[in-house]
Amino acid sequence: MRSLRLGYALWIVLACCAAGKRPAVAVPTNEPGTTRPAEQETIPKTTLREMYRAELQMAYDPVQADQLDAAHDLLEKYFEAHSAVQRKAVVKSLEETKVDADLLGRLCRVRSHWPALTGGGVFYINRKVGPSDVRYFLGVPKSYDRTRPWPLAIKLPGAAAFLTNPPPDARRVVEVYTAWIQEELSAHSDAIVLMPLLNLDELYGPSYAGMNTVMLPLFDAADRINIDPARVYMVGHSMAAAGAWNLTLHYPTYFAAINPMAGQASEDWQELRLMNLCNVLPVVWHDDDDKVVKVNFSRTLVNALRRLKVDVAFLETHGVGHAPTEQIAQSQYAQMRQRVRNLYPSTVWLQTNRPDVQFNRNDWVQIYQELDPGKEKRLYFLRGTGHMSVYANSGSVKAELHGNEIDAAVDNVDTLRFYVNDQMLNLASPVTVVVNKRVKFKGIVKPSVDEMLKDQLFLGRGWRYYTGVIDIEMVESAATRPATRPATRPLGRGRIIVGPSTEP
Repeated sequence: MRSLRLGYALWIVLACCAAGKRPAVAVPTNEPGTTRPAEQETIPKTTLREMYRAELQMAYDPVQADQLDAAHDLLEKYFEAHSAVQRKAVVKSLEETKVDADLLGRLCRVRSHWPALTGGGVFYINRKVGPSDVRYFLGVPKSYDRTRPWPLAIKLPGAAAFLTNPPPDARRVVEVYTAWIQEELSAHSDAIVLMPLLNLDELYGPSYAGMNTVMLPLFDAADRINIDPARVYMVGHSMAAAGAWNLTLHYPTYFAAINPMAGQASEDWQELRLMNLCNVLPVVWHDDDDKVVKVNFSRTLVNALRRLKVDVAFLETHGVGHAPTEQIAQSQYAQMRQRVRNLYPSTVWLQTNRPDVQFNRNDWVQIYQELDPGKEKRLYFLRGTGHMSVYANSGSVKAELHGNEIDAAVDNVDTLRFYVNDQMLNLASPVTVVVNKRVKFKGIVKPSVDEMLKDQLFLGRGWRYYTGVIDIEMVESAATRPATRPATRPLGRGRIIVGPSTEP
């Protein structure tokens, strides 16, 4: 039976729970040392126009300034809308502005309500998004300027600081996080820092709730501060490193580089996703004297990435033990920060055996359905809420851009979609899609404001924009389509517990 082997900090948590002493991190309120960023603070029009100029670059035309103002106001209304009917009406109004869909896509990233946050500081955000609590600490440098994009470093805290007897109260939690962020801002004053509030019941996944403790704060922070989507990074050690691996394997679109130190991602459903990191740089550290998480966990991952010809930086040391020295940590961080992500890369590789649509997207490629998924199994978490489902068979797409052509190698995929924009292809000319050496599409891809904005709702506002979509069905005739179970089919009876094993 497969199991998820976790780091030392989690073993302590489990030991406490087994002894009837379940640790819990108190939820802080607005304790001294933290403040809440302003919810709304409209940026002056003259400043917004300079931000439009920076975002649109050569495409900016001062003659269009009034049109851009009106279009941006409508974009704000679109993302504030609470119904499909409201959004449809806004789309109609946006089309009437005659502003090019690709320009609207670029403008989506700019918020008219980003607060100035003069002098920076440490902020605590606690809000509800749908059924989920979004709780995180945000460190903003003193030199922060909302008119330009800033790199963001997500630091995943470990559990050790909260495993005290008695557990820390809300004030103490604030003190711990504030100290961590202030230390980080002192060492790296050129980047924003985000630290999610650690949930000891969920950790950082693989449950939905656990992964949401990181991903929802990332999306929420983009509404509050000017984040550069090409420079988002994530750091974790031990248990937090396992979280960093898993999060990036499932959400590869959002990260430029990660720094998992003494971590692991040893499950089959994780390892088959390694090629998804083809545009993310893992900067990995592990010591061969680590008695808590054996170095072979990192070696195996690194060797697998290298076989796939995926970039990875690996530092293996001797005699250091489980925790890196300050010098090692700073060197790893600097190497990670050197990577700037290509937002629209020429090559995208996606492999998945998950039915969840959000885990089957990588940059501009989306898999909707495997051709033969095989038996579906539920994996139950030893820690964490709910369960996850995986198919016996995976589907994969490796797509490359060549001029105005998309060339894709596809395996075990029934339906998929390619998202495109003006930075990837010349949409004024015919686009060709070749799948497994057969032409599956050739023609003009018409830009669509509606499709672009729908995808923004799916990916998150401003992370990418795609104004055209190309849907591909691998099996063209229903008469020749092999029999497959519907998406709503009942789950197989296989039951696998996902949790720590007795292995080191």
